[in-house]
Amino acid sequence: MRGRTGGGKLPVFLGNSFTQTTVRILVLQTHQPLVLPVSSLRVVKDRPAYNTAPPKPKPTNPSDYSMARKVGRRMVLYLYLAVFVTRIGFGSVTIIFPLYLRASSFQVGLVLALYPMAEAASALPIGRLADRFSRKNLHIIGMVLITVLTAAIGFTTNLYNVSILHALMGVSAATAAVTSLTLLGDATKTTNRGASMGGFDLANLGGYGLGFGLGSLFANEFAGRLHWAFWATAGIFLFAGLMAAKMLVEPVKIQEVFRKTVRPMKIGNRLRPIMPIWISQTVILGMYFLLPKAFRDASFTPTHETLLFLGELGALFALGALIFGRISDKIGRTRIMTIGAIGEVGFLAIFGWTFPNFANTPFPAIYLLPLFFLASAIAPAILAYVSDISGRAKRGSANALYSTVLSIGLAIGNILGGFLADLGGIPWIFFAGAGILFPSVIATNTMLRRR
Repeated sequence: MRGRTGGGKLPVFLGNSFTQTTVRILVLQTHQPLVLPVSSLRVVKDRPAYNTAPPKPKPTNPSDYSMARKVGRRMVLYLYLAVFVTRIGFGSVTIIFPLYLRASSFQVGLVLALYPMAEAASALPIGRLADRFSRKNLHIIGMVLITVLTAAIGFTTNLYNVSILHALMGVSAATAAVTSLTLLGDATKTTNRGASMGGFDLANLGGYGLGFGLGSLFANEFAGRLHWAFWATAGIFLFAGLMAAKMLVEPVKIQEVFRKTVRPMKIGNRLRPIMPIWISQTVILGMYFLLPKAFRDASFTPTHETLLFLGELGALFALGALIFGRISDKIGRTRIMTIGAIGEVGFLAIFGWTFPNFANTPFPAIYLLPLFFLASAIAPAILAYVSDISGRAKRGSANALYSTVLSIGLAIGNILGGFLADLGGIPWIFFAGAGILFPSVIATNTMLRRR
């Protein structure tokens, strides 16, 4: 070996990054091998390797994290409030509408079905628009439209005119509903989304419950002039729209999402297993909308015990939405959804069998309370599951699919509920619900096992 030999480039691990370095070793002209200590090696850093990403910049201001969390919490709380107020209006209209129209239960069911049918037809285009346009502005547009249309119904009792206005309300409702769910998904993470969706479902159902009571109050106070009730409801929608304009924050910059998204995610295969329970649940919900008229036609007068029992059911359902939403964050969405569906099958069958004495006999009441508690697990699990698998780039479209399924199920349920109420009364509605949901549970579990 003569003179000096140049050292080659050797890969060396430095910290957590793999870099190319140049190691130069001076070898003396001697026949004996030279052993140098490690400390005598001079390591010169070169450029990063081509297959490594640049290190993420470390945060310089810790208050940015607290600000982001604060904005996220404010977004979630506003959405709860907005959904609560909006559902108060929807619940009021649900009570007033069948009384406002002088028609049979089947005709009222057909008119009510126009609303979810229009919502189903418009939800997917609105979802795609939400992925490409400002979600906040789209939400405000929907609230303005539903305010104007609700007020317009108060000016006419013509069945044809009311049908058109009610169908247009479905389009505006799709705009408000899709953007609300999309914004809530943007403001939450996978680790807490189930609990957040449980709160959303609680606000949703609580608003409906208060709206039912408010609608009954309107029906009594404005018995001879129900058009005033629609104008009062329009005022509720207007208040929700003003809150959106004042308090809502756009959490996602659509242009940045599109730059970062290389390939759209396909979610159809992952949604298919939950579709049977999903559709069955929406059909049952649609049949529930005919219960106020069915109760009135059956001359059913609730006793003090009945009202107390119904209040217990509502409280358990609200509590279950929060608890099971949190549990779904830990053990999975589909497991919780299946448990809830099994509980609802039992509730529907026993309630229909014991009606109208369900609250006066102790044993059915003991069975009904825990079964209805389990049924509260379905909605938050499905909502969180849809938002989990969509991602920000496709979240508007995924929630539009949710709204489409909900609308189609409501339309079928409205028609079926009106038909069953005229045919066999209230028990038939509950028996039909159990008969629809039970095979759906089997179908969903079969597809989940195969997957």
